[in-house]
Parts: sequence; C-alpha cells; structure tokens
Amino acid sequence: MKIKRKIPIIFIILFLAAATSCTTLKIGIDLLLLDFDGSELIENEPQVRNTLEVIMLTPTEYTMTAYTRRVFTPELKRTRFRYHSFYVLTGNNTLYKTLSFSGTKKRMRSIGVWVINTERDLNSYNSYKYGTNEWEVKEIKVDKGINTKMTIENILYRMDNNINYFYNDHKNDKKGMENCNTALENTLVENG
Repeated sequence: MKIKRKIPIIFIILFLAAATSCTTLKIGIDLLLLDFDGSELIENEPQVRNTLEVIMLTPTEYTMTAYTRRVFTPELKRTRFRYHSFYVLTGNNTLYKTLSFSGTKKRMRSIGVWVINTERDLNSYNSYKYGTNEWEVKEIKVDKGINTKMTIENILYRMDNNINYFYNDHKNDKKGMENCNTALENTLVENG
C-alpha cells in the first residue's frame, strides 16, 4: 500500500522537475507534502448540494460567471496546464459564492467533489475584483451569459453520478473523470 502511494508522488516530482524551474519544483513538493485530508470536502458535499438546490428554487435571482486563475499559488507561473476554473454565483447583486470541482487528495486521481468558497477561489476572486489580481484571474467570456438553472442541473447530475477527479483529464479525456477545467467546460450552459 505504501509503495502505491509513493509512486504517484515520485512521478509528479519527476514531472515537476522536468517541466519547471527550481522555485516551481519547491512549491510543487511543498504542496504534495501537505497533510491534506479530503474527508472534510466529502462530508461537506451534501451542504453544497443543499445550497445549489436552494438556488434552484429561484434560479433567475442568481447570476453565474466563470473564471480561470493560477492553479496553486500566485508565485507559480500560469500555463495552459497550470490553471484552475471556477464559477461565481451572485444573488441580490451583493452576495457571492465561488463554486468549483476539486480532488479530495493531492494526487493525479482522487474522489471528485464540488466545493463552495474554497480559500484559494475566494482569495483569487477578491484579488481580481478588489486588489492586484496576483492570481491572474480572467473571466471566461460567455456572449449571452450563463444559464444558471441548466448549469446547476448539470452540476447536480455530476454529483449524482460520482464523477471522479483526474488532473490530466484535459489530455486523456477519461470517461467518468474530470478536472476543475473540464468540469466547468462540461457543465456550463449559455443562455439561449
């Protein structure tokens, strides 16, 4: 069992070493060594579902926008493989929540859950809206806007069908697996 856990970490470290600078390698190793227990995210998913179901009672009172940002930290250069996608739900023009798909472990593959108001999503969005935008947040432009009701229906469908998290999904397109970027691409519905 311990050998199986070390193989993905070794693979990721070698990948980071080959593809990045020393600073990026150090950040990547620090992130991998974090004692991150995804059980809290798993336990919180029913609360996320409840929040989305409450929004579905009056979906026209909410707007959704979509964004990308640097994936781990403001210090790590953004590339097409190192970015994260998330939604922002706004109600009554003041209250907003971030919503994204996440892995529960710092691994290439893990259980996937939808999460609301993660620290990194909130920090990056607040920096974009009110600060220096050090996370390089960019809005994903949708000409006619996002259809809140149909997009949330797609997210709830994925929750019901236990879609798992796979970091490299954008390259391998594995059935039943997504990452934060493909999950947003596959759930976003533009207004008709």
